[in-house]
Amino acid sequence: MKINILISISLLLCSCQAKLPVNVPELSDGDPTTCFVGTDGVNKIVFDQQYTVPFQSYKIYSSGETPAHDPSAWTLKGSYDGKNWVVVDERKDQAFCSRYQEILCPITKPSNYKQYMLEAATETGDTLVIGDVSFYDTNLNAGWEAFKYPGVDFEILDPETKGASVYAGLVQNPDEYIRFHARKVAEILFYTAKDTMNDVQKIEYTLKDYDGVSAKGGNPPVISIVYSTQHIEKSANESLYKLDFETRGVLYHELVHAYQFEPKGIGSYSTNKTFWACIEGLADAVRAQAGYFDMSTRKPGGNWMDGYRTTGFFIQWLTTKDPDAIRKFHETVRDLDEWSFDKAMKRMFGEDASIEGLWNEYQAFLSK
Repeated sequence: MKINILISISLLLCSCQAKLPVNVPELSDGDPTTCFVGTDGVNKIVFDQQYTVPFQSYKIYSSGETPAHDPSAWTLKGSYDGKNWVVVDERKDQAFCSRYQEILCPITKPSNYKQYMLEAATETGDTLVIGDVSFYDTNLNAGWEAFKYPGVDFEILDPETKGASVYAGLVQNPDEYIRFHARKVAEILFYTAKDTMNDVQKIEYTLKDYDGVSAKGGNPPVISIVYSTQHIEKSANESLYKLDFETRGVLYHELVHAYQFEPKGIGSYSTNKTFWACIEGLADAVRAQAGYFDMSTRKPGGNWMDGYRTTGFFIQWLTTKDPDAIRKFHETVRDLDEWSFDKAMKRMFGEDASIEGLWNEYQAFLSK
C-alpha cells in the first residue's frame, strides 16, 4: 500500500552556539509559502524523529523568494543512532524551474534510518530558503522512468505586458515547467509510462495579451496552448502564490486535453453535449485531483452533464469510492464503443451502478 508520509521536523542548524533552534513546522506543513530561512553557506537540517520505515524518495520545494536563495546542492544523510551518518543521496547543480516547485529525489539504497540530515547551500552562498521538505516510503518515480517528455516551444507574443513580466517572476524555465506538468497529468490519467497514451511530441505554449484565460488547440503529436497575460495579471493581484495556484491549475486542465482519450460513437466536441461534458469534466477532475481547485467551492446542485467543475468535481469525488476512479473512468472512454456516463459507471462499479444513483450519492455528500 502506498502511503505518502509528510514528516514533522525537528530542525538543527550548524552554528557555534550551544543551543540550536528546533521544531520548525514551516518545512513540514505542505505549504511552501511558509518557509525555512537559513544562513549563508552550508546549512544542516536534522530530521530527528525516530522513524520506523525506510524512505524511498523525498521532495524539496523552492520558496517564493528569488532563485538566488534556492538550494542548488544538497546531501541527504541517514543515521541509526544520531551520531554516525551515511550519505543517502547527493545532488549538485540543481535548479528549480519555478517558484513553489518540487524536485523529486528517489533514494536508491533505502534503509531503516532513525534520523536524517539534509546539508544544503545556495549556488552563490546566499541565505538559504526552502519552502518544504517531504519524505515518502514509496519510490514516487517507479513506473515513470520511461515517460516520454514532449518538446516545448515557448513564445511570448506580448512581452511588454505586465502579465508577461509577472509570469517571468514565477516561472524561470518555462520549457521544464511545462514538461513537468505533462508528466503529472499522465500520472493521474494512467498507471505507468508504459500504458498506451497519446503521443504528444511537441507543445507550443504561447503567452498572449487577450481577454480570456487559456485554450488548447491541435491534436497529438503537436498541440498548442495559449495563456492570457491579462488573466495572469488578474491572478497575481492577490499574491504570487495565488498566481502559481491558478497557473498550474489552468495548465493541468489544458494538458489533459492533450493526453486524454475521446469518447467514441457519440459525435464530436461541438455536436454532442455528452462528448463535451466528458472532455471538460475529466480535465477539471484531473485539476482537482492534483490539488489546484479550492474544493470548498463545491456546492450541491447541477447535473453531471454540466461539464467543467460540476462534472469534474463529481468524477474526482469517485476516488473516495475507488482511488483509481479517474484512471478507470479514462479507460472507459478508451474502451467503450458507444460511450455514456451510465455505461462508464457500470463498467467501473458493476452493473447495479448507475449515473443517477452515484450522482444522488454525491449530492447527499455535498449536502452534509
